[in-house]
Amino acid sequence: MYLKRSYLHHAMAFGFVAALAGIGLASHPGIKSDHTSADVFRGAVQSQYEAAFIANNPLEEIAVSILGAVRYGVFGQAMPGAIIGREGWLFTTEELVTPEDHTQNIALAAGEVAAVHAELAARGITLIPVILPDKAEIYSEALGVARPERVKSRRHRFLQELAAEDIAALDATDTLLRTKDAADAFMRSDTHWSPDGSRAVAHLVAEWVRDQGIPLAPATVTTRAEGRIAFDGDLLRFVPTGAFRPLMGPPQEHITRYTTTVETGGGLFGAAQVDAVLVGTSFSAREDWHFAGFLKQALSADVINFALEGRGPFRPMDAFLASDFLNNTPPKTVIWEIPVRYVSKELRL
Repeated sequence: MYLKRSYLHHAMAFGFVAALAGIGLASHPGIKSDHTSADVFRGAVQSQYEAAFIANNPLEEIAVSILGAVRYGVFGQAMPGAIIGREGWLFTTEELVTPEDHTQNIALAAGEVAAVHAELAARGITLIPVILPDKAEIYSEALGVARPERVKSRRHRFLQELAAEDIAALDATDTLLRTKDAADAFMRSDTHWSPDGSRAVAHLVAEWVRDQGIPLAPATVTTRAEGRIAFDGDLLRFVPTGAFRPLMGPPQEHITRYTTTVETGGGLFGAAQVDAVLVGTSFSAREDWHFAGFLKQALSADVINFALEGRGPFRPMDAFLASDFLNNTPPKTVIWEIPVRYVSKELRL
């Protein structure tokens, strides 16, 4: 079945190439050719030609889809920024990047966590750093390319740096590896975890809070599944197969949506104390993954969410530390979700 489907994809893709060639004959005269020989060796010519081809093409949207379908279906490649893995898995190249100051940045990131830990401890607040592994680590068998050694050791090195600072951290790797035995722990077409992975890590955090004996104001929490909907991940922008997607892929994903309601003991004269705060990235901020809701359910307590999208893990913590909430109603614990791919970068891009 796989060979038959692969043959069909190739046949359709070559058909697309033939159609594209016909359109290209009309588009080509409008494309300027002023590149140098150095551009050829850097691969710049191909990128320039594709961009000019699309701009001059009378069927621009179709041209983009055809190029994306051929790249994906025939060559098994995405646009720069993503990697086509096996069995419909897509990965971000961001997880494989190793900048020159990789090791120094990891040490700086651990130092940042230690500084936050000290500031919160001075206020009597417990910090729980939750370290999220790379998707490419959890699904290395689907990645299809070798991860650089410095990337493979990044999580361990960061945890070692934290231990040297005497910081206890929760490593979510084993939990996510166990989760994938029963369900996808990450979304196949997205850089983020799935609701199943998110919920499993929420239970890991709750177990740690209970083991540490951190008292949280109790609440009645109810989480309900609201049904499944079609889901298109953020990595699909690197695989623009457009109208050809039903034939060529990537496959359509679906996601279960959840809602969580909280009833606290707050009376008529004010809101109840909220003893837990969540700080982090889009893993925590986006409702698709429902991490804050799953945390509330697992903790049987309300949680205030200070996570932000597109800012990495350190800027949201800066915002929380400067917030009136911290000064006026300090919580008992702060859960800090930190994807490990950020710790080897410049901390505040």
